[in-house]
Amino acid sequence: MSIIVWSVYINALKTKKEGRKIAKEHCIKNPELNEIARASSKLNFNSRIENNKSYPSSWWEKSGRVIIETNMKKNDALKKISSLIKEFRVSHRQ
Repeated sequence: MSIIVWSVYINALKTKKEGRKIAKEHCIKNPELNEIARASSKLNFNSRIENNKSYPSSWWEKSGRVIIETNMKKNDALKKISSLIKEFRVSHRQ
């Protein structure tokens, strides 16, 4: 099954009303599409980036999205992706 992942879904700086899908404790600040795709790949999800797409509630902004193939529930996949991005960022600083 395909899941669309907009960066707003896991952005700690966004509210639920703005589109965040998981609890802030699981989120990261300003996730980038390449980070989402990299984490998806590490989780063995097939993924593709669509750069010129706009999140519906901010239609004027071409933020892009990542489409992943997984049988996992959406929230579980978002938490795992966010967690891996946190790990990437920590290891990158060292």
